[in-house]
Amino acid sequence: MKMIFDIEFWTEVFLTIKSMRTRSLMTAFGVFWGIFMLTLLIGAGMGLDNGVAGQVRDLDANLLWVFPGETSMPYKGLGRDRKWKMDSSDEALLRRELGSTVETISAIIFADFQNVTYGLQTYQYQVLGITPQFYGAIPQRVVEGRFINDIDLWEHRKVCVIGVHIAEALFDDPVKALGKLIDVNGSILKVVGVSRSTNDQIRIGADLSESVLMPLPTAQVAYGRGSDVDAMTIILKDDAPMEQYRSKIEALIKESNGVHPDDVLALRSVSLSDQTNMYLNVIAGINLLIWIVGIGTFMAGLIGISNIMLITVKERTQEIGVRRAIGAQPSNIVTQLLMESFTLTFFAGLAGLSLAIWLLIAVNQILPQGEDMAFSHPYVPFWTAIISLLLLLAGGLMAGWLPAKRALAIKPIDALREE
Repeated sequence: MKMIFDIEFWTEVFLTIKSMRTRSLMTAFGVFWGIFMLTLLIGAGMGLDNGVAGQVRDLDANLLWVFPGETSMPYKGLGRDRKWKMDSSDEALLRRELGSTVETISAIIFADFQNVTYGLQTYQYQVLGITPQFYGAIPQRVVEGRFINDIDLWEHRKVCVIGVHIAEALFDDPVKALGKLIDVNGSILKVVGVSRSTNDQIRIGADLSESVLMPLPTAQVAYGRGSDVDAMTIILKDDAPMEQYRSKIEALIKESNGVHPDDVLALRSVSLSDQTNMYLNVIAGINLLIWIVGIGTFMAGLIGISNIMLITVKERTQEIGVRRAIGAQPSNIVTQLLMESFTLTFFAGLAGLSLAIWLLIAVNQILPQGEDMAFSHPYVPFWTAIISLLLLLAGGLMAGWLPAKRALAIKPIDALREE
């Protein structure tokens, strides 16, 4: 093995590679492309993971949405196919029965799309009646002003929080919206805040960037809804897993409203953990596909090295025979062939890895930055890059081993006869 540290040995290796320039370049390109694509795909997977997947993981999975539907079973003298509504008493019932396990409960009414007017401009936007607890239930952020508070509810104030897209459409600038009076289908409301969805790629319920939020009691009066509510969000504390309480919550609401306990169509419930798992499973599938394609490309490059080296050994049969005949040790010939494969793999792999990382950095600089990006900060973890390069080098040596064994099998006398 001393020859590995011999300058003359490495000079011969490089001269041999140089003498087969075209073939060496073709071999190197296969390795280059394999690790280049693998690195880019890993970086793309990390960018996806930092985008939507990261936002999804930050959501409170211990949240449950409940919506009344249409009954499908008669119960207590009431027929099937009837529509019913939850009301504010259901919130009080859940708080009483669930006790300290409750983090927040938010009742909501959906007033559908209403005309929203300021001056001569009129647009249609979704209108919701909400409570202050709605802020913690849905990913959102107040960009100007404040959110609906408890005093707004108690005093039935005619105020609202509008989505950032509404503020831009009506006032050009969210800052200018604060304190203005807007007409929401005949109700004059004062804008006290401007909000937006934390991530426009994640939709849970309404698009908050294009919604008008008003205090629940104000909305109930404005739209003649009495104490009715269209939905509730329930968040339990971390030590009370929602899946253990979901059936109990559904049973309490059904019993309170005269709905058969086995009527699965009468009350719909959606756990945020279900939505989170759906997002993450899709992203996990994409990442798995990325690894399969990347490793396939990676392996194709190594197979290319092995094939090229086999051809090289075939073409150098006489050379190998002469060297054997004049006393060259078999280990010397094997080592040289392995080092030729290793050298091509190392330089091509390092170039492919470096270019891919540089390209990911450039893409990261070009991409717009923000909370709602589906693809954000693509990169390759340091140890992933190092391990990939080491695996490539190990693969390069393995790819050179078969041609080296082929060279050992050549008898000097047969090699000298080779045309």
